[in-house]
Amino acid sequence: MKLQYHLIAFLLLFLCMATEIVAQHWQADAGLIKPFEANVTVSSGKNVQAITDGKPQTYWESNNPLPFHYVAEKRMNFFLNNENFRSIPNQGFVQAAFDGNPNTKSKIETGIFRLQIIHPQALKLITLKADVTDTLEITVQYKEAPPQHLVYLPTQRFQLINFRLQTPHHVSTILLKSHQSFDLYELASLQKYPVEFVQLDFGRVQKIGWIASRHLNSKSVQKIRIYTSLDGNQWQFLLNLNPQAIPYLQIPLKKEIDARFVKIVFTLNLKDYQKANLWEFAVYDRYGPYGKPPKVKVSINDFEHAFGINTIWGWGYSVYSDRLKPGTGPGKFRMLTSQLRTYHRLDWDMKNPQHLPNYQQMADGKGTPVNQWLNWDREYGYWKTFDYHIDATLSFKEDNFPDTLWKNPFEESFVFGQKFGQHFGKNDHPLLDKIEIGNEPWNYSGVVYQKILAGMSKGIHSVSNVKILPCAVQAYKPASDNHDYISKYLSQDNTRWIAGLNTHIYSYVFRKDGKRVAVMPEDPRSAVWSMANLSRYRDINMPGKKIYVTEFGYDSGGGGENCTHSECLSEQQQAIFGVRMAMILWRLGADNFYWYYFANVNYDSFLHNRSGLCGSYKTGFRKKLAFSAFEHLYQTLGPYHFYKIVREDNEAYAYLFKNFSTGKEILMVWRPVKKVSVTPVWISLPISLKISKITPLLGDDKISVKVQYKTTWINLNGVPVFVEF
Repeated sequence: MKLQYHLIAFLLLFLCMATEIVAQHWQADAGLIKPFEANVTVSSGKNVQAITDGKPQTYWESNNPLPFHYVAEKRMNFFLNNENFRSIPNQGFVQAAFDGNPNTKSKIETGIFRLQIIHPQALKLITLKADVTDTLEITVQYKEAPPQHLVYLPTQRFQLINFRLQTPHHVSTILLKSHQSFDLYELASLQKYPVEFVQLDFGRVQKIGWIASRHLNSKSVQKIRIYTSLDGNQWQFLLNLNPQAIPYLQIPLKKEIDARFVKIVFTLNLKDYQKANLWEFAVYDRYGPYGKPPKVKVSINDFEHAFGINTIWGWGYSVYSDRLKPGTGPGKFRMLTSQLRTYHRLDWDMKNPQHLPNYQQMADGKGTPVNQWLNWDREYGYWKTFDYHIDATLSFKEDNFPDTLWKNPFEESFVFGQKFGQHFGKNDHPLLDKIEIGNEPWNYSGVVYQKILAGMSKGIHSVSNVKILPCAVQAYKPASDNHDYISKYLSQDNTRWIAGLNTHIYSYVFRKDGKRVAVMPEDPRSAVWSMANLSRYRDINMPGKKIYVTEFGYDSGGGGENCTHSECLSEQQQAIFGVRMAMILWRLGADNFYWYYFANVNYDSFLHNRSGLCGSYKTGFRKKLAFSAFEHLYQTLGPYHFYKIVREDNEAYAYLFKNFSTGKEILMVWRPVKKVSVTPVWISLPISLKISKITPLLGDDKISVKVQYKTTWINLNGVPVFVEF
């Protein structure tokens, strides 16, 4: 009996230790790429730690060099360098007047003091403090201009006074003269515009390839320059920053630079009380905050089961889809996808989690507690007749279903999950293939959402085999304005039943002028590459699970509607960039990737409501070029899997796809350029191909090809081409 107790105790101890070990393996920030660690020093000011605290909302602020802080700074006060001048009486006698301390003094018994600039300089101002009983005349002599006469009055005694000089003329001599002896407390001069700086020391030489900076300043700062150095003594100019840029900017360098030090120099205006600010600054290697892309793997899904589109109940017609004409709604888009993602609004089903809908009554035509007319079975059932696979995101957010409605989040969501999963995810005949628990509930309490995800996913899993996904998150930017960082929503306790990670990716960046614009997916700043962060997070915390990109896309004109907001592309760019982005997401390991949106939204031009593959209801859902491009992609690559990279660099992308049923392979090649209609250039591929057919994604241009010495050359503009061989 004692032996049995010992064995039980040992097993319990082992289980506790095992649980602790597993818990230790969970890393909430596993996806993050940390910038180079640096020791930060500043010229002056306070809150230095804010520069590298990862929070772009906090900032370092310098002192104000003017009116008088510059006096004690050797880097700004020209007269703190004894080699710049000589004085009469001799310099040793008046040393206290040039020590940067306005509280020490030199006695000028004769009432006359002359200062000679050894090498005449264009000084911007002089600062003087004296104790005088008579007017002190100041004569500034210039090398190429008449002298300038200034006065320091007895009423100004013991005060620091600034005098502006006649720049750009070169000062040769400064003469101070009074009829009485006087005490000279300080004589200082500013030769150049005042500067403040921040310096980063990495401790060793690093390969710098990327700078991230938020450096918003008032008009007090006229320019910001960045320098690098190997030793802290010799500095090389790197680049300029716009002092008035509002956002946190990501700045990839054209090539990596070896440096141990980086210095950010702020040049201020020649006005009193002007200061410099730096909100956030980070330095990375060439991969930046995304890190090195994951290794390529053969895709599990073929393209037919990988690419999808986002839609909604009624397909924009505001009636059940089974009332639509043939060739519209779900019938129209079947020619380019078999995967649908839809927004299943929770506030359409129930007013609060304490009064759950009866989905069987809904299916019988009695609606939900909120909408008596609603029957999801009718809508989803009709979509299924087209052999669609449906992903429904249970959409809730603070403005339509606030987190305060959940009184007992885990328990209530568990019961709801059981009811929802049992009805829509029946193992013998499921209406849904995937269920997302939340779309973008980014203003929800993280604590509440985590309990909802844990309860709802457990409830669904207990009655159904349907795949369960969490809400959309990202793993590279903790201080995101969207509040969508992964650790707020996912934890070790609530990810057991989910199939993988879910994210929304759009290729938008901020320019230096503060405008947000769309960039091509190959741009190193594009969030496409944040797939690497999610992959690292997944590999450490959830090995073996998948990554789903449930929204991606671009806005453009076309389909009978204009596009005027700053993120807009041309119709042709939307089509080309969209296809290229889909291919890159596939290459980066996305199991599914859904285009947002099936059609434009019938409102004015603003972000995302011009992202459709068609125009809106107002234009009769007129097709855009993107529709044709994805249709061509679907018809060409449907049964093919992503297989390998042939080339992926600044000159060309070439991806190889394989049909495992037939053994056939297709190559897709494009140039990563922003302007689609550029002059064709010859692109080389390190393989010898016997090409049977080559087809551009859009248009019918004839593509020139030649094969030389185990290299295939293709003459391309910006349009991708399919190469069959």
